[in-house]
Amino acid sequence: MKKKTYNIIQDSGFKIQDAGLKKFSILNFEYSILKSREAGGFTLLELIIAITILTMITLIIGSGFRLGIQAWEKGEKATGEAQRLRVLSSLFSQQIASIYPYRMKLEDEDEPVVVFKGEPDSMVFVTTLANSSFGGFKWVKYIYRDGDLLYKEGLLPDKKLEEHIKKDEEIIDPGIGEVTFAYRDVEGDWEDEWDYGKELPAAVRVELPDRQPFVIAVPMGKEKKEELEPNEPVGKVL
Repeated sequence: MKKKTYNIIQDSGFKIQDAGLKKFSILNFEYSILKSREAGGFTLLELIIAITILTMITLIIGSGFRLGIQAWEKGEKATGEAQRLRVLSSLFSQQIASIYPYRMKLEDEDEPVVVFKGEPDSMVFVTTLANSSFGGFKWVKYIYRDGDLLYKEGLLPDKKLEEHIKKDEEIIDPGIGEVTFAYRDVEGDWEDEWDYGKELPAAVRVELPDRQPFVIAVPMGKEKKEELEPNEPVGKVL
């Protein structure tokens, strides 16, 4: 029996059978596109819908994993930052609370002065927290420059102290953000600067990024501890 066919496009050679739409022919080549429903298969539309749903589910699961990883990384970073600032705060507290009024003759001074000089972004002082193997005193310098906190130290006595203080420092905390210092005088007033002189400040205030400023009393300073304002800890970090 001769096949019954329908010409969809005139003279194009494109023909489709009307018996179950199982095959179609283009230019005398036959291709299977659909299986009969009786064979238990899926239609092309069903396959497209299934693939689309599977793709959407995969994207949703992938987005969930990505958000979870980002949240975990953010939490780890915040924890690391907090720990780093806590260690730095502890170092400031220990060294500043151990400041000693070490006197020596400097080039621009007529008589020996206390080695303590403070500015809003830097501080030089002498502390008793020296290396246990050497003992004695050491000088310490902190300076904030271009977003980094730099540090330098040396043992005393040192006849070339001023020369050594001016040499290059080491970065101890890169990209920390702004660090500022302030100094309390014997009257209880805060100063932005403290020059070499005959006495130490009564306390030092340190401001670190993302933390409350904290005040550290200088036991060898002139002001008594009880004169500190309420709620300002002595040698402790808020």
